[in-house]
Amino acid sequence: MVNIQDALISIRPNFAEAILAGKKTVEIRRRIPALQVGTRLWIYATRPLGAIIGTAIVAKIIEGTPTELWKTCMDQIALGQCEYDEYFAGTDRALGIVLSEITRWDPISIEQLRKIREGFHPPRVLVRLTRQETLSLSKLVITHD
Repeated sequence: MVNIQDALISIRPNFAEAILAGKKTVEIRRRIPALQVGTRLWIYATRPLGAIIGTAIVAKIIEGTPTELWKTCMDQIALGQCEYDEYFAGTDRALGIVLSEITRWDPISIEQLRKIREGFHPPRVLVRLTRQETLSLSKLVITHD
């Protein structure tokens, strides 16, 4: 596995909100770049919000078939089985990113992100952050405990 300390992950606003509300503790994906347990994920809620709204720590990565992942995580993904089956249609591989230490904070807008990374465009899945980018983001954080 690649040593990643911080990464930005794009998540639809309804699912990002479910994560921050504690209703979704496993983010499902068909594929993801190598992630290491302990990686801090900066949660970017896609449009129409278009902002980083919190962080979570990767506690565990679960890999298996869609059926296996459903049996393991069905009550932690904030998704019904029909939507789940539709998402994984045509693939025999499913990944679950188990999240912990979830923290919500005031949105960091795409405009602010472009001051940290010139020409910033939200990643389709995930992008690694440099140490300097992480430090810059940390200075903008206003948490909500």
